[in-house]
Amino acid sequence: MLASLSPATIRQYSGPLRSWWVFSQNQHCSPFRPETKDVLLFLSGLSRTVGSYASLNSARSAISLISSNKIGNDPLIKRFCKGISVLKPSGPRYDYIWDPSPVISKLTTLFPHESLSLEVITKKLVVLLALASGQRCQTLAAIRVSQISFTAQRVLIRVPDRIKTSAPGRSQPLLSFPRFKGHDNLCVVNLLSHYLSRTQDIRPSACDSLFIALKRPHTAVGTQTISRWIKNPLAECGVEDIFSAHSTRHASTSLAAQKGISVNLIRRAAGWSGESRVFANFYNRTVLDEDAFANAILSSSLSTS
Repeated sequence: MLASLSPATIRQYSGPLRSWWVFSQNQHCSPFRPETKDVLLFLSGLSRTVGSYASLNSARSAISLISSNKIGNDPLIKRFCKGISVLKPSGPRYDYIWDPSPVISKLTTLFPHESLSLEVITKKLVVLLALASGQRCQTLAAIRVSQISFTAQRVLIRVPDRIKTSAPGRSQPLLSFPRFKGHDNLCVVNLLSHYLSRTQDIRPSACDSLFIALKRPHTAVGTQTISRWIKNPLAECGVEDIFSAHSTRHASTSLAAQKGISVNLIRRAAGWSGESRVFANFYNRTVLDEDAFANAILSSSLSTS
């Protein structure tokens, strides 16, 4: 039963379930077969402290997970949750997103690869993979060397491990990067091949993970390290600190939409289902050039003086 839940879901539900357990003990009610009035009382108290409907809905889902009563279908609980969604609607994390162009321009200068340190090569590869695929850090951390296939035209990367978007009947990610002919400084295929060559001698024999630690014993790295490797280059390129490493997913998919790429293709590339509204509701943000207006005004003033 625990295997049916992802580690992220378990972490997400742990806090609400602890609060629900304390509430049940204080109210002398069963945490596994609660009555509607008890769930409503708990959610009502929780609604005063949560910032949005999403947090309260997460608590309701956590209770449903361990409850033998179908509280999610109870008409009173459904009505209460609908009211909270009106009073505290969930919104996107970002109202706008940074422009990937300056970041890409910076990456083009990091060449030739043979003259760069392993740290620079690693961070460049991570950022390029994140932007060119629209995938999460979790997916990048799950890439295995044994699942990478080079062809004359492209590189294919299969991700068989369970990730956030994994579900019965849904295909696992298959990342495809074509050879960027004439632009070796931005070619994912060439950079990936170079990274594998640079790490061949220091990679532990039993380590199949693509990304390994920069320091000994060079073990496989996790999502948090991948996030730091993305965050640092973004900061060096002037991306505001409010944007996390996950914002590369927002930036790449939003730019793709702005360039005329179909929504269906964006969904497939980023791992969303064909009916998903996640991209439209939370990811498709305006790519902002926040200095364009001020620069245009000031430069015109200088030209007439």
